[in-house]
Formats: sequence, C-alpha cells, structure tokens
Amino acid sequence: MSGVKKKINHLAVFKQQTKNEDNAELSEVNIISARKTGNLNLSSRGLCTVPNRIWNINDLTEEEVKELHFELDYVHTNERWWEQEPLKILDLSCNSLTTISSKIECLSELTTLRLHNNLLEDLPPEIGNLSKLKVLNVSNNKLKKLPHEFYKLNEVQELYLKNNGIIELDPAIGDLIMLSHLDLSYNNLSELPVGMGYLVRLISLDVSHNMLKELPPDLMSMRALQKLDASYNELEILPPFGELRKVEAIMLQTNKLTTFPDVSGCTLLRVLHLADNNIIELDMSCLEGVGQLRTLTLGNNRIDTIPEEIIKLVNLEILDLSHNSITIVSNYIGIMPNLKQFVIDGNNVQNIRTDIIRCGTSRILKHIRQSVTSTNLSTKEYIVSEGNTSVYPDKYTMQSTKLLSLAGRNLVELPQEVLENACKADISTMDLSRNKLSDLPDELSIITSIGDLKLTSNQLTHIPEWIGEKYKYLQALDLSKNLLESLPSSLGLLKYLREINISSNRYKEIPESIYEVEPLEIFIANDNAITDIDVSSLQKLRKLAILNLANNNIGYIPPNLGNLKNLRTLSLSGNYFKQPRQAILAKSTEEILAYLRDRIPR
Repeated sequence: MSGVKKKINHLAVFKQQTKNEDNAELSEVNIISARKTGNLNLSSRGLCTVPNRIWNINDLTEEEVKELHFELDYVHTNERWWEQEPLKILDLSCNSLTTISSKIECLSELTTLRLHNNLLEDLPPEIGNLSKLKVLNVSNNKLKKLPHEFYKLNEVQELYLKNNGIIELDPAIGDLIMLSHLDLSYNNLSELPVGMGYLVRLISLDVSHNMLKELPPDLMSMRALQKLDASYNELEILPPFGELRKVEAIMLQTNKLTTFPDVSGCTLLRVLHLADNNIIELDMSCLEGVGQLRTLTLGNNRIDTIPEEIIKLVNLEILDLSHNSITIVSNYIGIMPNLKQFVIDGNNVQNIRTDIIRCGTSRILKHIRQSVTSTNLSTKEYIVSEGNTSVYPDKYTMQSTKLLSLAGRNLVELPQEVLENACKADISTMDLSRNKLSDLPDELSIITSIGDLKLTSNQLTHIPEWIGEKYKYLQALDLSKNLLESLPSSLGLLKYLREINISSNRYKEIPESIYEVEPLEIFIANDNAITDIDVSSLQKLRKLAILNLANNNIGYIPPNLGNLKNLRTLSLSGNYFKQPRQAILAKSTEEILAYLRDRIPR
C-alpha cells in the first residue's frame, strides 16, 4: 500500500495544468508590467497552453482596462500605462507548451521570443510574420522541420535551434542575411544547404552533434565568422578554411578526418580542436600564417611524428598529442617559448621515460633541454637554458622561425648583433619576457616587421614614443608585470593593434592613448590601481570584445557601461564597488551588461 500511496502523491505533484490555470498565470500585475516595459516573462510557470490574453495584450479595450480595477480618473491622459509600450520581449521558456497559436502574428512588435525548453513539435507558419524579430530561441523542443514561412524572418540576428530533431534545412535559410549567431547543434542534420554561404554576417556557427559528412564550400563566404563548431559529426573531408580571416576558434573534434584541415591564412585563429579523428600527419603547411594559435588538440589520432616546424607556432600554449603513435618527442618542443601544457601520454615514447611524462609539462621540457647535446647543432641555437646568456639564435634560425626569443635570460641590455640579425631575418615575433630590462633601447626600432611583442616580467618604467611610429604592423603587445604608469601618445598610430595587456603595473587610470587605438579588440588591465571607468572614451573602441579590469581600485561601475554591447568578456571582480554584487558578476557577460543597462536612469 505504501508504494501505491507514493505513486499517487507523485502524480499529484506533476498534475498537468488546466487551461483556466494557464490563463490565471497572466495576472493583472504581469499585464501592467508588460505594458510599461514591453517585456513579459512567463518562464517556468508550468504552462501547457499560452494564456489567451497574451495575443491581444497590445490591443486592450477600455472595458478590459476597467476589468483590471484601475481608477482612470487618477491617470493623466498622456501617462496612461496601457498605451506606453507594445510587447517586444516575450519569454515562454521552460514550460510544457506543445503548440503555439497562429495568433502569434498579432504580436507584430516582438523583437525577442524565447520558446526554449518546451514540448513544441512544430511552429505555426504565422511566425514568419514577426518582421521585427531579432532574437528567437526554440532550443530543446521536438521540432523535426521548420515551416517555409519561417525563413521570412529576415531581420533575425540570433537563432537558437539546439537539441531538436531537425532533419533538413531549406536553402532559403540563406535569406536570413542579418544572422550573427546560429546554433543548430544536437539535431539530425546530414547535410547543410548551399544557401548557408549567404549568411555573411554570421559571427558564431554551431553545427556540432549532427550527422554531417561534409561542409559546403560556400561556408567560406562567411568572412565575419569568429567561431565554428562542427565537432561530433561524421566529417571526412573539409574545404580550405583560408578565407575565414576573422575566425578565432575552430572545433572539429570527434569526426572521421584523415588529413589535417587546411587553415593556412586564418591569421587570427587561436583555438583548433582536432582530437578523436583519424589524422595521420601534423601537416605544418596547413598552418602557414597561423601565428596567433594558442591551443592545438590532436589527442586520439594516428600521428607518428612531431615535425621540427612546430617551433613556428611561437604563441602555442597548449599542445595535446596524447594517444597517438609518437615514438620520438622532438627537441624543438623544449624551446617553444610559450608552451604551458604539453600532453604526450598514451604514446610509445622512446626518448622520454614514462615517469617523467607522468610529472607533466615542466618536467618534460626540462628533460628535453638537459638532453640536448652539443652535437645537435640544428637545435642548439634555439635552446634557452636557465641563466644562459652566451648562446643566441643566429639569423638563419630566426629567418626560418620568424622568431627572436630571449625570454628568461635575466638580460639588462640586448646584444646589438642579435638585433641586427633579427632585422635582416625580418622576424614577426619578439619575446623579451622574464628579463631585467628597465628601458627599451633605440636599437630595437630597426626591427620594423614586428607583429607580436612580448615584454612581460621586466622592470620597464616607460615605453618610448617610437614604438607607435616604427612598429606599424604590431598586432599584439604584452606589457604585463612591469613598473609602468603611462603609455606613449603614439599608440594611436598602430592601425593593426588588436590586443594589449598592461596588467600588473602601476596604472591609476586607463592611459588616454588606449582610446585612440581604433582596432583594439582585447584590453587587459587587471591588477593595477585604476579608480575610474570612462565609458564615453571606451565607446570609441567599437571593436572591443574583451575588457579585463579585475583587481583594481574602482569604486563605481557606470550603468552605461552596459551599452558596450560588443563585449564578449567583461571582468570586474576584485574592486571596491558594492554594485553589481558578486552574484551578478558570476553570471555571463551578456547578463552583466543587461543588469547595468537596467540601472540606467530613464
């Protein structure tokens, strides 16, 4: 009997709501708030149907207004709340809705519609009449197809269709030309239509966890694409990715690739995931020009050799080659200047003992450096030993790698001959980090081809003006962990500078010259003594995507910081302000910005 009772109680808890109960969820307070703000949130209300009054919420009659128990005599004609704002944002997510009425078209002013986490099996054709819709989320439903009228939503910018049962897409998806974010992950797609190539504004495309065997070649027309996730598919062949000049992350893990994808020309690529495929060779010709690559994962493939040219990936921080067929770890791994994580377990490595491999990256790199003999001339010129200042890379080495690395040598001045050779070699990356430099000698200005300059962990107190005049091609500048309080006014001349790191210095304010760097996308200024945020100046940086101001002395966060809608990552923790609270800061950047915008005085 006890078991029967438990079952009855269980059913009582999850009893399906009636239509009347659903209608009751749209209370007078909800309607008043929606008409004042244009925003109606009925998420997680246990709805099985949409409350009837939603469909005519924009057209309440005087009789309906009176039913809301309001004394009209006390309301000025120009301030009548029911005429203030048509419904623009509707959230019906996380309910048990099985259908959406054709009356959805009555909400013609909608810009955001959230229907995710319901039980929808189809969408009404009338949804295509929402001509102002910019954000649509129908993820986590039971959709198998989309009505043809759906593709009339040509103003939509963010479309989330994750975790449905969609089998195919109409080529008309190419008509959604305003799309910037498209999530088609966790569906049953076996191919993508050729019309996808027309989505030239797309920034993020997620087609992971489908059954795709190839990607259409016209995907390369998406010149604005920054993130491509095609992982967990059945991809066997890929088009060259070289035209994706703005792509920063490509995820292709868990597919059926046998050859290394051609990403040469993807100059901004930082993350490339290729684990769990059948790739047989780490083909460096496919990585030509990918100088910004930070993460490369190739675990669980069939690679048997680490090419010497791996040293060209001078910015690489994470390299995963676990569970392959590698027997020899190249000595060049030991001299990669920025490598922080090297994973090689699961291979039959002959030149490094298993116990050393188990100790992790630092122990592996130390072992490689110690094992290099003086007879290994091709490698000797690269090796950076602790405290070794007598052996420098020659110009042939630098010409091959386009790199001058003098990191970790405790230098107080730079050798003139090395700088001259670096100039002749036309290097693009210079790493002078972890030395004892107090200033930058004028001789450095002769190397005008620098694209990436690392000066972290020195004793610099100022940066010379010539850096903006001579280093015209500079894209990344790392000045962290120095003694700096200012920056040269010439910084605004750097028309290609995308990233600057001034963390862990002595700045009390953001230097004025920062605001003149129009192409800046990443600004890292944590761990200083900055007291204020000048939003009006930050708004000049229209491409700014990452802003880190953590651990400063900021006492107030201006609400209009929320208007910097291009920010993808915002870090503010560790300051003195009381608002936003830590619970807000723990949320996504989008939610933090929305919180700040809500606090802007109207």
